[in-house]
Amino acid sequence: MSNEQHQRDAIASNEEPIKYGDVFYVSGQVLANKPILPEDAAAMEAGERTVMGQIPLCSPASVMEAAAAINVQSGSISPNSGPANKGIQVVETDMNGIRIVTETVDDEVVGQYVEPNFTGVNLTPPAQTPERESVTIGEALEAVALSAGDHAVDSADAAAIEAAEKRALGTDTLPHGSLAEEAHHAAAWNAQILQCEIRTTMDDILRDASDKLPHDRPVTHEDAKAILEAEAQNDPANAITAGGVGEMMSAAASLNNPKS
Repeated sequence: MSNEQHQRDAIASNEEPIKYGDVFYVSGQVLANKPILPEDAAAMEAGERTVMGQIPLCSPASVMEAAAAINVQSGSISPNSGPANKGIQVVETDMNGIRIVTETVDDEVVGQYVEPNFTGVNLTPPAQTPERESVTIGEALEAVALSAGDHAVDSADAAAIEAAEKRALGTDTLPHGSLAEEAHHAAAWNAQILQCEIRTTMDDILRDASDKLPHDRPVTHEDAKAILEAEAQNDPANAITAGGVGEMMSAAASLNNPKS
């Protein structure tokens, strides 16, 4: 069962207060048994707005807000139930120009977003910049598993993965069992399946992408352009997936060659 389905099923039942363990996968029993309070939801929302400037769709704050509203409506908790949990944090870090936003409650991760952060890229001349390993195509694919891991693979994603794998291997012919083959099978399967919880996701395909590539190399702007085009051309709306293959390749290329 997907995390989203787990959240929906828990929120639909209001016999007891909805607790953190009902809507998030947390390991600590103390947190798992804590009811979600309106003050907690407000604190998480404030953190998301401060760090990201918005409340992302289906973010931890939006899930908590819905759960807290049901708790109040059912009478299981008071509208003014006390101060917010002090363990609620939304923290932004920068890893070689890749922006990572992590949301935690009592040190348990309940949400994470990965996206390019161009303001964090050091644009000083190369002679003054410490050497840093370039981001490879495989690493960028693995980053997609974080940034768009819950996204169900579609034909445009599969085309982008195929283009990326061909660029990494330097060939137009891919071996049996390739990432692209898995992605195309997943896209065909997902197109026939109505239940979101059993669709194959980007994380399912790309979480160990580097290990699955027999050859890898740094992402270039030419790679990013070809991959973006493949993704857009195979989407009915000529669009690309937010945090998806094309977007992450573009970010990686900009990190590898910031002045190009």
